[in-house]
Amino acid sequence: MRSSLLARRAGAVAAAAVIATTGVMAVAGAAGASTAPAKRLHTHLSIADKRAVEHHKHVTIIAGRLTTPGFRLPGRLIFLDRVTARHKPVIVGRERTGRFGGVAFAVAPRVKTHYVLVFEGTPRLHSSHSRVVTVKG
Repeated sequence: MRSSLLARRAGAVAAAAVIATTGVMAVAGAAGASTAPAKRLHTHLSIADKRAVEHHKHVTIIAGRLTTPGFRLPGRLIFLDRVTARHKPVIVGRERTGRFGGVAFAVAPRVKTHYVLVFEGTPRLHSSHSRVVTVKG
């Protein structure tokens, strides 16, 4: 009788050890599967302007490229903003980037105008904007 009591106690201790180990592993697994947000990548938006003549009208092409280290960024929405005298941006155009992250806008302002390209960002990419370029009318 005494041996069966020891066997039952040993079995109970072993079962408790298995349950405790499983519980610790479940807690450790839940801690390892945290829902911390992924790191957002920094972006850079360049800008350049070039005058052109199209059908006897002077047109300026404003081109830019959206980049991030090591990645091409095709299909991203870029806004062309005109900067007003009060330094408030007004959206005057929007285009999606091409295969290598390039974008272009054609403008023909009548007076000297300031433009900036803007990328609003995504959950994985930081927003960015270009420097301001001045186009003479």
